Amino acid sequence: MRKKDNQKFGTIAILGEINVGKSTLLNQLINKDISIVTHKANTTREKIKGITSDGDTQIVIIDTPGLSSTSLRTSRGFLSQVWDALIEANYLFLVVDCRKPISRTLTQFLDQLNNSIVGLPDAVLVINKIDRCTKERLLVKSKEINDSFTFRKTFMISALRGYGVSDMRSWMLANMPQKSWTYPKSKRHDMTMQKFLNEKTRETILLRIHQEVPYNLEVDTYEIETLRDGNIKVWQSINVQNARHRAMLIGKSGHTIKAISSSSRLKIEKALNKKVHLFLDVKLKKRKPVRMQSSEGLF
Repeated sequence: MRKKDNQKFGTIAILGEINVGKSTLLNQLINKDISIVTHKANTTREKIKGITSDGDTQIVIIDTPGLSSTSLRTSRGFLSQVWDALIEANYLFLVVDCRKPISRTLTQFLDQLNNSIVGLPDAVLVINKIDRCTKERLLVKSKEINDSFTFRKTFMISALRGYGVSDMRSWMLANMPQKSWTYPKSKRHDMTMQKFLNEKTRETILLRIHQEVPYNLEVDTYEIETLRDGNIKVWQSINVQNARHRAMLIGKSGHTIKAISSSSRLKIEKALNKKVHLFLDVKLKKRKPVRMQSSEGLF
């Protein structure tokens, strides 16, 4: 780790509506796939922290669940996550999709920020998916949103293609405050091993199931065993609310759950760079297993 006198450290909260590319941006900025990215909306359900360290600077980047009209009105848990992230952050990065008109949800959120009595971090506007918009549309979009709120800076990027991301990263590194690092340089996220494994399998399920997606399913890693050769065995339970969702995930003759297991195992092996033996079952939530084995030192 660098000398503390020279260190810079800061936190960025990424916010935006559902499916605007926040998770893709987080993964790009830290160069690691930790946040779920699918073509389906609102797959990030809770705050996820990515960590990037470069030179004397370390940055924590918080990915939050997508803004929606329902979440802004009724979800206390969602609002708590958003405001906790803002209070913790040095900067707020508001990500918008250049193709979409300014929605009532976004307008309501900007109004809440404008009317907040809590001290807010400096805001940065991030216009995403520029590879799918004309230059004229981008300029109109930028002016329209900047007229609604005071942003310190505006970036135009494609998180998926990586366009403009290096310029954004350079600005981030240059604008963090002088402060000692919180994490070791090798740390890339704040997730436990269990949560990381849970998210990898949940991502696989959401990508695999093309029917009605049971968003309220939970993946529970309830046992991890380290083998003598350093590889691991992982037992996970996919917990659903009803028998119909259970049948959907298992599939005819067990084909769907086998495909989910195979795909998730490959994702985990790539992430951990070790052989993984993955065992999945699908249960109703009331039958959730309770045993747990310590995984200290695995991640």
